[in-house]
Amino acid sequence: MAHYRGSPNGAGTSRSTSPTFSRDRAGLSRRSLLIGGTGALATKAAGAKTAGPRPVILGQVSLSFYAVTGAVVQDVLERLGHHVEVLQGPHEQMFPMLSEGQIDLMAAAWLPEGHGAYWRRYGAQAMEVARLYEGARFFWAVPSFVPGDDVSSIQDLAKPPVAARMTKLIQGIGAGATITAVSRNAVQEYGLAPLGYSLRPGTQVEWVGALNSALAERRWLVFPTWAPQYLNHGNALRPLADPRGVLGGANYASLVAPRARFDALPEPTRAALTRIDLGIDGVTEMDRLVNVQGLSPREAARLWVDANDERVAGWLRV
Repeated sequence: MAHYRGSPNGAGTSRSTSPTFSRDRAGLSRRSLLIGGTGALATKAAGAKTAGPRPVILGQVSLSFYAVTGAVVQDVLERLGHHVEVLQGPHEQMFPMLSEGQIDLMAAAWLPEGHGAYWRRYGAQAMEVARLYEGARFFWAVPSFVPGDDVSSIQDLAKPPVAARMTKLIQGIGAGATITAVSRNAVQEYGLAPLGYSLRPGTQVEWVGALNSALAERRWLVFPTWAPQYLNHGNALRPLADPRGVLGGANYASLVAPRARFDALPEPTRAALTRIDLGIDGVTEMDRLVNVQGLSPREAARLWVDANDERVAGWLRV
């Protein structure tokens, strides 16, 4: 499971005590428990008003840009009087939970390509509730100090002078992430493996650490990434063209839900959820607040919601 600043549930620097209780930086008491054997976390937000016989269960992939997206959805649900439980883990755990109806909502699925394989396998009983943002995409990048005349596309990585200087180990994130799968394909499709390039899946800490080390050393490296992503802020990276289209095109991120469980929600709740529209810039900014400013996902979401109160009020209108 990939981690971001603090811990996967945005609990800042708080320590968990047996049996894994913690308190986040916003003062919300949380109960954490394990899903399966991979250590994915389930967190229960306390203090919301209860509406109906059970809480709304919100699933999200355990990466920070999903966490801030989910935190806005959670805020909307709580404003509508719902108690919310948040379950999070890697892609390969969350999509089966969507298919099996173990969650009410999931933030988010990248469609049509990003999570297309997962959606085809697990989405038969699910539906798209709202398009949360447009323009999501995967790409490879290099540090901005790498001359554009030398490296402007992925195929340039095969040039002998470039290959001689470029770091051959490409650090990725989790093995189940789509960016890892398409990056592995890119290594093969562009003929990079015979030149010594290889992709290594890892945690988000390892992935970001590889970039930070290269930037500090002004060392050339290939960085598989995506948008929205806080690392895109500040022009430290330059995207590479993908002339063969191996990494895919533009996607949109949808709030999705098992049909039966979504239909069981109150009508005002269903109506409000269909109106949520964050925009890719909003998610990028919230992700920056978490990873650069050290806020929890809930804190970042609340700042964004407060700054966009009229927009949010439109979602909640009766």
